[in-house]
Amino acid sequence: MTILYMLLAALGLIVSFVLLVKGADYFVDGCVSIAKLLRVPNLIIGLTIVAMGTSAPEAAVSISGAITDPTNAGITLGNLLGSNLLNILIILGISAVIVPMTVDKSLLKKDFPLLIASAVLVPLLFWVFDFKGTRLGGVIILALFAVFMIWTIMNALSSRKNSKAIESDNGEVSDEAPMSKLKSILYAVCGLAVVVGGGQLAVFCAKYIARGMGVSESLIGLTVVALGTSLPELITSVVAARKGNSDLALGNIIGSNLFNMLMVLGLTMIISPFTVTMNNIIDALVVLAVSILCYVFAATKKIGRAKGIVFLLCYAVYLGYIIMRDFV
Repeated sequence: MTILYMLLAALGLIVSFVLLVKGADYFVDGCVSIAKLLRVPNLIIGLTIVAMGTSAPEAAVSISGAITDPTNAGITLGNLLGSNLLNILIILGISAVIVPMTVDKSLLKKDFPLLIASAVLVPLLFWVFDFKGTRLGGVIILALFAVFMIWTIMNALSSRKNSKAIESDNGEVSDEAPMSKLKSILYAVCGLAVVVGGGQLAVFCAKYIARGMGVSESLIGLTVVALGTSLPELITSVVAARKGNSDLALGNIIGSNLFNMLMVLGLTMIISPFTVTMNNIIDALVVLAVSILCYVFAATKKIGRAKGIVFLLCYAVYLGYIIMRDFV
């Protein structure tokens, strides 16, 4: 009977991933359509709604995990830190192996330093607040996220103005016509509901599988759940790499990691503070080390197949470490 329950939990976890991915798609489509109806520029839509939409699965799982069990950050932090590691080591690694990627100078000057700064901030705050994810820490992180968004939008608008690539006077923001108001609202509301439901189901099934297998929730969060919630980034980056659009692949990964570490983690800490373990701190420091390694590789202006293989090998080593850590 136990084996049957485990199989049902595994099936439920797969279903939850499908719900998270499809729900995020509908949520983004609905919000983008609403923004177009309100004549919000494409630039702002891309930098905010679409970027947040790709982090919706991580947000749903992490917030659900924190609310379900505030004293255990296994699912919450494991999902976020695991997703960020997967984004760089697996998704960027696979993308680079498929098609070597050229790195734009603007990413090195602006985006990568922000990525490293966010990776430094998280373990630092946990250390300062005595191994706790406090509401004050969440407010600090979320405030920095707001500053990051304002700065990014202002820079992008300024760059767009300088290049004279401003929307036409008729107010059109896209070649694709928006949906009707009712359909847009239904897509946004129903998509959000599916994402939230998928997040709850993922947390429940992951916790059951972890207990049934005798492993920690942190290990499940760092691996299986992280992979499931990173599916949107994986699909986007691999497709972009195959089409030769390395800027989109890299930008998607960096943007997702920033949203995870600032917006998602900040919201999670404010909604439900949690306890942090030394293993969580170690994992956060690994994210920092990997972010620095990615910057060093990117500084050569090209991330080729050899570097992609190094990323994949690094993840294999880390995976071996967390599995051994869980059973020792």
